[in-house]
Amino acid sequence: MRDLLIRLYALFHDPQSPIYEDKVYVPVGVALILISLSIGIIYYFVLNGIRERFSERWPYWWGCLFLNLFIGFLTPILIVRNLGDDQAGPFSSDTLILCLINCGYAVVAFFLVSMAFKWFSPHARRTPF
Repeated sequence: MRDLLIRLYALFHDPQSPIYEDKVYVPVGVALILISLSIGIIYYFVLNGIRERFSERWPYWWGCLFLNLFIGFLTPILIVRNLGDDQAGPFSSDTLILCLINCGYAVVAFFLVSMAFKWFSPHARRTPF
């Protein structure tokens, strides 16, 4: 899994510092997977399990997607900031590019989670499609 995450992020991100491959890509990727799963579970099983009014309504699904995107953007900044290393700054161009790449992966991950969870949701079998 470690090698897969490093390859996925290195595909679009060519940082000047090797610290990204060593200490950033894997935690960012694992956080992205866990966050996407969590938001998907909240949308499909908590919101749609409790209230039927959330089902078949696109604004709620889009809201969860944008929440996933927002958290996905902040995750690399927080991880790089917590490293405390001089080679990578939380607001350096390498980190901000990684944030944008992570946003793209966040959209794909949430869409895949949605495709998997929608069949088991009590009320949202046709959301997003």
